[in-house]
Amino acid sequence: MDSAAIDAAKKKAGQAGFNDMEISAIGEVANITLGNAMTALSMLLNNNIDISTPFVEIKQKGEIVEELAERSVVTRVDYVKGLDGYSVLFLKEDDVKIMTDLMMGSDGHGMFYEQDLSELHLSAVSESMNQMMGSAATAMGMMLDKLVDISTPATSQADPGGYLNDAFPNEERFVQISFDVKMGKLISTRMMQLYPFGLAKAIADLFIVKKHQTEGVA
Repeated sequence: MDSAAIDAAKKKAGQAGFNDMEISAIGEVANITLGNAMTALSMLLNNNIDISTPFVEIKQKGEIVEELAERSVVTRVDYVKGLDGYSVLFLKEDDVKIMTDLMMGSDGHGMFYEQDLSELHLSAVSESMNQMMGSAATAMGMMLDKLVDISTPATSQADPGGYLNDAFPNEERFVQISFDVKMGKLISTRMMQLYPFGLAKAIADLFIVKKHQTEGVA
């Protein structure tokens, strides 16, 4: 991500009520939690996975709807302990088919990749998301010094704009975390995670307080 885009994102975040320290905190939390999530996924798929440094932006729902034109596989997890809210992860359908094919013991471009997206693919990716997001929640809990637990992921194939409007009619602002994912020659893609604005701000503030307490003890 170039410096101009980063500066623009920081300026927009500041106008929305997120200061640089809070944006940095969310980026740090995302870097660690997503790193743990991708480690869990790499073990499940038996492939090395590399991710970029997450890029954090404050987005209006309308902006996200305009940017996400393709049908996606959407996974939502609700925080049932430690935090109040949810997170949503958007995956490309082609990536889901590759992941499913690998989980079924093929090479990523076998029979399950060639098939149209079905309940089998959604069930397989939901299983992988359960392990990924469970690892991410554990890592977040350690950073915030509290037990963080999540619901079983709800996974569906959806038009992102329609999904956001239907699922979150009262939410207008989100914190969007984008990151590039590379898995050998099979997957080279960008994934996106959303937090509602209030939850992201709470996570950032909890992390900052915990970090200051730790530094004070040290």
